[in-house]
Amino acid sequence: MYKGKEWLHNKYIVEQIPVTKICKECGVCFATIRYYMKKYNIPIRSKSEAFHIRQANHCNLSKLAIEWINGELLGDGSIEKLKYSAKFKYGSKYIEYIEYVRDTLKSFGIEQAGKIMKQYHKKLDCYSYHYCSRAYPELLTIRKQWYPENKKIIPKDIKLTPITLRQHYIGDGCLTNHRLGNSSIRLCTYGFTKPDVKNFLINITKLGIKANINARNAIRISSYSAKDFLKYIGDCPVECYQYKWGTMKYASIPV
Repeated sequence: MYKGKEWLHNKYIVEQIPVTKICKECGVCFATIRYYMKKYNIPIRSKSEAFHIRQANHCNLSKLAIEWINGELLGDGSIEKLKYSAKFKYGSKYIEYIEYVRDTLKSFGIEQAGKIMKQYHKKLDCYSYHYCSRAYPELLTIRKQWYPENKKIIPKDIKLTPITLRQHYIGDGCLTNHRLGNSSIRLCTYGFTKPDVKNFLINITKLGIKANINARNAIRISSYSAKDFLKYIGDCPVECYQYKWGTMKYASIPV
């Protein structure tokens, strides 16, 4: 397995496993693994980075965890970079949703840092709630995909799944009215570039969903496909955003 570029890259870069542990797993010496890393141009960590990874918090991000995080990053979620790790951050006007974010990330092995912060907005006369996770080297890998030049993009290779689109819709989507027979759906993608949104639209239409890009660079899902879209993503997992589903109810998707 260690002779395969993808396997070795995934173990060392994505899973952040030290060379010594890879050697032990494969039953080969240190020099052998280093040989193949150099052959495939896999960058070797510095001593300080290797030390940090050994001492850092770690989580094993499952496919479901990545799908969920990607959905939040399509909306208002963010990942803040530290030197050798990163942390997930999210803010909402609903404490219920922030608690849901906290509990969901905990189920993925990502713990909360400190407490949920409450902030008052004088102009709007309302409160918002803010979550921040502990720092994990594994989150840095996702950060690099979404912020390749320290600016948030939509990765070209993002895989759209019911979980990913559901979390995006919760964070940055809405029905144009609550009568589904006449309502289209808007996915707010204002902050992304036009090429990013165009590529995202192509991936949505591949699901059989009729959609286009409006004048404000947001994706509009046709009223003909609104019901199919909501059926595809399943039930809302929290009560505070149930209104975005109108009167629709479908079998729940886990998480």
